[in-house]
Amino acid sequence: MDERFCEAVTPHGVRSLDTRKYFAVVRQTLHDSGRAHVRVTGMSMWPLLRHMRDGVVIVPPVRVRAGDIVLYERGNGRYALHRVIRVRSNRFDMAGDHERFVERDLDTGRVMGVAQQVERGRRRVSCQSFPLRAYALLMTLRGRALMLLRGARPGERG
Repeated sequence: MDERFCEAVTPHGVRSLDTRKYFAVVRQTLHDSGRAHVRVTGMSMWPLLRHMRDGVVIVPPVRVRAGDIVLYERGNGRYALHRVIRVRSNRFDMAGDHERFVERDLDTGRVMGVAQQVERGRRRVSCQSFPLRAYALLMTLRGRALMLLRGARPGERG
């Protein structure tokens, strides 16, 4: 799919929307109601989150911790829903659970929201539940191991 567009589920089925417009609506919804529902697209967070089948409820970022799943804007203007691997003052390292690369030294100001719940069908699971926190710990340790093995410098995708 063209990265300038994202897929949104509407009462009339799935349709493509301009990504900038979609995330402007998400940002406004977060501001107005304090939470927003985002449909997962892509495979970067598989197996926890599945393309066009799962979603997340995001809330404004009050405190971002290692292991959290956050919606953030990348330097190229694209958006991603990935896991925080490490936080250092106003910087963080991010990776998708299904990716081998860690985006390093990103500004925390790029975070739009933090996942509060995972939606799978009609079922919602809190991101603070024991199973998801345990899984987050494993994925965070995996991400840190990748950073050590790859030896990337800050600011590099490594």
